[in-house]
Amino acid sequence: MNSVRNVLLVFCALAFLVSCGGSAAVVPTALAKNDTAAPADPALEAIIAGWKAEAKVGLELGSVKPETIVEESYTSTAELSAVADYYNKQLGTSGWTFRNRTPGLNNDGFFLAGYEQGTQSLIIGAIDLAKFGGKGAYVYLLHGTK
Repeated sequence: MNSVRNVLLVFCALAFLVSCGGSAAVVPTALAKNDTAAPADPALEAIIAGWKAEAKVGLELGSVKPETIVEESYTSTAELSAVADYYNKQLGTSGWTFRNRTPGLNNDGFFLAGYEQGTQSLIIGAIDLAKFGGKGAYVYLLHGTK
């Protein structure tokens, strides 16, 4: 459960850090989006619920207007590393700036990254579903405008 708490703390801090920077920008479309539900696992559900609760608070603390916050989530058949590569490449070539203080892809099966473009803030969290008895990745996107 400590790893869940640590991921939630990093995600909240990430939301705050990303929102501290800043024109409207387009978030790239999802990679290998599908309708498969994430596996029913209490630890996974706790992580997802924590992200959803804490990420909005973090963005708002960083001056993102609450009425502009858009939340998206999906599962992907792609491996976690492919999800990370996709967003890093798509966002990097679309004028988004990666927040160096965000962890990116780690060996624990998580990808947490923050980006900014103009007044837009974006947070991407993804989880390797293999760690929870599934396949592919669960991806959570949260973005808004200052």
